[in-house]
Amino acid sequence: MNGRIQAGVGARRETADAAPRVAILLSTCEAYRAFAELTRSWLGRHWPGHPPVFSCGLERPGAPQDLPFAGDPRDWIGIVRQAAEELTARGAEWLYLVLDDHPPVGPCHARYLNEDLPATARRLGAIQVNLMGWDQFQPRDGETLGADALHWQRNAPGFRWKFSLHPGGWHAPTLARMLRQLRERRPDARSARAFEGELDAAVADAEPELRARTYRVRGDGYAAGGRWFERRAPRAAARRAIDVARLAARAGGRGALGRLDGRLMPHLRYLNGPYPMVWSGLVRGGRVNPDALRFLDGIGRGDLAREVRALPPPGGARARDREGAAS
Repeated sequence: MNGRIQAGVGARRETADAAPRVAILLSTCEAYRAFAELTRSWLGRHWPGHPPVFSCGLERPGAPQDLPFAGDPRDWIGIVRQAAEELTARGAEWLYLVLDDHPPVGPCHARYLNEDLPATARRLGAIQVNLMGWDQFQPRDGETLGADALHWQRNAPGFRWKFSLHPGGWHAPTLARMLRQLRERRPDARSARAFEGELDAAVADAEPELRARTYRVRGDGYAAGGRWFERRAPRAAARRAIDVARLAARAGGRGALGRLDGRLMPHLRYLNGPYPMVWSGLVRGGRVNPDALRFLDGIGRGDLAREVRALPPPGGARARDREGAAS
C-alpha cells in the first residue's frame, strides 16, 4: 500500500497509454475516526475491486494507508493538499475524494468507477467529476453531453456548486495545485466549508480556464442496483407522483405540506447513481443524520442502520470545523 499506485488491471484504454492510475482519498479527523472506519468497510462491501484507499487527517496514524501530515490538525485544506501531493508523487492521476461520513449506501457500479469515469475524464480534459448526479433533483447549470460522455453535465463556469465536496473524482495534480492557489489567496482558509466557498474565486484568479473543466455524472441509468428506487423509469414516475402529491398538499396549508415532506424526505435525500449516497452523508449538524437512518430502515437495510447507530457520536472542534461541507 505504500508503493506506487498501479493502473487498474484490464482497465479500458482510450489510447495506447496505460489506463489512469486511481486512488481513493478518505478525508477524516480523530473526531470522525469511527465514521472513517465504517466508510472504509462499506467501500469494501459495496464497491468490488475498488482502488486503494488512503486516509488523511488522523493525528495518530495506525496503518500504512494512513497518510501523515505536517501542521495544524484543524487545517483541512492543508492536510488534503499534502495528501494530494503525496499520492500524485506515488503515481496517482485521479483521486476519488470522499469525506468520512459519505459512504456508498448501496451497490456501486464498479466498472464505471474503476474504468469508465477515469478514462472519460482524461479524454474530456476534466479536472473534477462529481458523483452527485445532475439529474438527482438538485441545483444544476451547464451543458448535458451525450452517451459517449456518459451523459455527464459539463458545469457552467459560474455554477456555484461545481466544487461541492460530495464524493467525486479529482485530477490529482490539479487538485493539489488549486489548493496551493487557494492557500496563497486566502491563507486563513482552512476548513472544508472554506474549500467549497472559496476555491472557485481562487481558481478564477489563478487559472480561470479550469472553471470550464468540471462535470457531474448522470445518476439514473448508471446505478448498479435493481430495486425500484435505483432504476431510472420508476424513479421518474415516483418523482411525478411526488410533485402531484405536494401540489395537492399545498391546498391543505403549510402544515400538510410539511408533514408530507417529512415522510418523503428520506427518499428525496437519496442520490442515485454509480456511487449511491445520501445528501449530507451520515452526519448532519454534528449528529447522526436521521434522514440517512430512516432511508436505510425504509429500504430494508436495518443492518446498515444499526452499524451507524452503534458508532460513537462525533464531537469536538474538528467536527465543528467540518460543518457545512457536502450538505
